[in-house]
Amino acid sequence: MPGNSQLDHFLVGQIQDMILVADATEHRICSINEPALKYFELTGQEVIGQRLDHLIRFDAGEDGIEALRTQLQNEGGWEGVLGFRTRSDKHYYFHFRLQQLPPDAGLPSGFYAIGRNVTAEREAEDALQRRERFYHGLIADALDGVLLLDEQGMITFASPSVRHVLGFSPEDLVGKSAFQFVHPDDRVKASESFALEVRENPEVKFITVRLLCSNGDWRWCLVRGHNLTGNPNVGGIAVYFHDDTQRKKAAEALRESEQRFRTLIDNVQVGVMLHNGAHEVTLCNSAAAALLGLTVDSAMGRSSLDGGWDVINEEGEQIAPEQYPVPLAVRTGRPVRNYVMGHRQADTGARVWLLVNSRPVFNENGALLHVISTFADISDRKELEHQLLAEKIAHQRALTQATFDSSEKERTEIGKELHDNIGQQLTTIKLYLDLARSTADEETVEMISLATRNVSDVINEIRALCRSLIPSTLGDLGLKESVNELILNFTRTQQLRIRFQAEGFDEDRVPDNQKLMIFRILQEQLNNIVKHSKARKVSVRIEQKSGNVLLEVTDDGIGFDPLTVRRGIGLTNMRNRAEMFGGTVVIDSAPGKGCTLTVSVPETDGIINNEQGM
Repeated sequence: MPGNSQLDHFLVGQIQDMILVADATEHRICSINEPALKYFELTGQEVIGQRLDHLIRFDAGEDGIEALRTQLQNEGGWEGVLGFRTRSDKHYYFHFRLQQLPPDAGLPSGFYAIGRNVTAEREAEDALQRRERFYHGLIADALDGVLLLDEQGMITFASPSVRHVLGFSPEDLVGKSAFQFVHPDDRVKASESFALEVRENPEVKFITVRLLCSNGDWRWCLVRGHNLTGNPNVGGIAVYFHDDTQRKKAAEALRESEQRFRTLIDNVQVGVMLHNGAHEVTLCNSAAAALLGLTVDSAMGRSSLDGGWDVINEEGEQIAPEQYPVPLAVRTGRPVRNYVMGHRQADTGARVWLLVNSRPVFNENGALLHVISTFADISDRKELEHQLLAEKIAHQRALTQATFDSSEKERTEIGKELHDNIGQQLTTIKLYLDLARSTADEETVEMISLATRNVSDVINEIRALCRSLIPSTLGDLGLKESVNELILNFTRTQQLRIRFQAEGFDEDRVPDNQKLMIFRILQEQLNNIVKHSKARKVSVRIEQKSGNVLLEVTDDGIGFDPLTVRRGIGLTNMRNRAEMFGGTVVIDSAPGKGCTLTVSVPETDGIINNEQGM
């Protein structure tokens, strides 16, 4: 820029505003200072003699470069803000003042411009305007209506959004009492809540009231107050409200549904319970409480893991709480179906049999909400099952008894036939042989003597067989004497020592058919010992203990593994005979350890009897 002195040059150099001079006709730059070159990112050689709008991109608009030229041409001056972008795409706002060069100062025809950087102020102003537009749009288009009330409840401001909620314009509300738009039945609640908010001591942050709409309808709205009287920018109590009709209807429908559900649950005859994830009862109908022997109130909150429950399974064994249906469903996350348990009622002490089904219910995230359990009383069914089982067992015992009776009758018939017919015939043959020997020669006598001995041996064998088939002493002398004779027969013919103990055994308390059962089992076991055990010593003990008749037979033989040895007809018959009287047969043996047979039969009153007697 031209200057008249070094001082002028120095002073101009300290100015940070941009200064430039252009000719009047084509607006070409004649002079420009350093700050202008710095902001424009240009050099003096590039600028001098050029139009600035050919080098710099100015913003378009009403205050653009063309409007500037027109006003400068017509009025000789211009002042305003121009925005432009530099080569590096930086954007600035500058406040320019353009004036024609005074012709009487001896200066060439043209104009000068002084520009001050107002980018920061302009951007702050734009940001403020954007915020104002944002908040205005947010409030105007909000779903909530906003009111500003004074401490008497008069409306001093209403947001445009009240139109969306109630249909009123802000002008319809301002200057009126807010309570005239509240339903008469809700005004007491609204005024009390407002008074608390005025005192800045709100007890309820939200209230639900009915507000008047422009069409005369009443609409349920959720209302919240905020005391801003201490805020100098607001100076009132802000009230926010929005349409709560759908939530209100949904809540009402949910309450009605829950009421119907509870009514339905209370009236069904099946017990129903609801447990939470902590196994606690959150719902219990009357049927469930009655089945468990509780009241509904005493059942609520009680845990399934409470050790006070008395529950058994179908085998009569106590069930641990963690194995109850609800804990199983909680732990596994799977339904527990058709769980049978015997529960002792808390009030009567009676055992009731229940069929339980428990099903876990989860939310959309897979978290357990609760477990629904149903209880059905199957005590009558269990009783019928027990009766049918008892009848089946009785029928089976009757069949077994009939089988053994038939076997004993057949034994008796065979024994009588051997004794009465074949035995007599052999005796007659022996007499004939004795008679023939008196008249025979020496050689014939020897043959007759040999035949006589053989016939005698056959007669003795038949007599022993008859005693085995028909233990006559069992009915005449009793079980102990019959056992002694049986033992004697075994020890005569076998290298076997048998010790028999029956001290304190009262035969009069044991019916005949039970005695026969004990005798036949002992007979079968002694035969097994002789055939298979290679035993030298045997111990036999019969006693009465704890209401049972016990038979124990122990040998010192080679033993066997009961799990691998095939069950024969003899062992099956022993078990069948014992089970016919409700008894058991237990065999304890191992290779090289001998064998112990234990028969335990409950003492009976003798109702079951052998048809033939003993």
